[in-house]
Amino acid sequence: MPIIAALMLLLAGAAAPAPDLFDDIYARGQARNGDVKTVHASFTETTTSTLLRDPIVARGTLVAEMPARLRLDYTAPDRRTVIVTERELRITATAATPAIVRDITTAQGRVKKYFVDKSPAELRKHFTVRAFVDSAVPGTYQVEMIPTRKQIKEGLSELRIWVDEETLFLRQMRMTFASGDTKTFVLGKVQLDQPIAPGTFEAPETRTVTR
Repeated sequence: MPIIAALMLLLAGAAAPAPDLFDDIYARGQARNGDVKTVHASFTETTTSTLLRDPIVARGTLVAEMPARLRLDYTAPDRRTVIVTERELRITATAATPAIVRDITTAQGRVKKYFVDKSPAELRKHFTVRAFVDSAVPGTYQVEMIPTRKQIKEGLSELRIWVDEETLFLRQMRMTFASGDTKTFVLGKVQLDQPIAPGTFEAPETRTVTR
């Protein structure tokens, strides 16, 4: 669930680079992308874990509707669909298997509390932030965000995001969890404010397992 919450806040333009660059880029990013309503993109998701010998690399496409709806369609290595709404997370692998459904009302509330509609000063209350031009990823700012609140640190120890210097939109992010596991999420073929097909965020007609 944490990667979903982080992705929603980043797509919404809630986070921006830091102390010396923070105010300027936050303001420019909000001016440029603050009114974005929808996002279509491809993605690559890489997961590392102390329990895994090799990273797991997954690929697919996403559709997001601000402020809180997201659909991830994984195409490799396994097919599955993740749908996020204001209250529910639903994971569906195939029509023949039960969907996993979780109530995420509380988690969405935390995202709104800590990120949505926050000023740079408010964000600094929850994170130590460092930003710089990243020569390793040309044309980007890298933003390092270290949680300072205990409630956040219990799940997330570090969040790094890369935003495009020109568009100020998310290119990739890496989350490091308290366990040491990581998830890296890279976006490609980004299209903003394109129409969303009816029914995109509706649940497939499958059996469900609520957790």
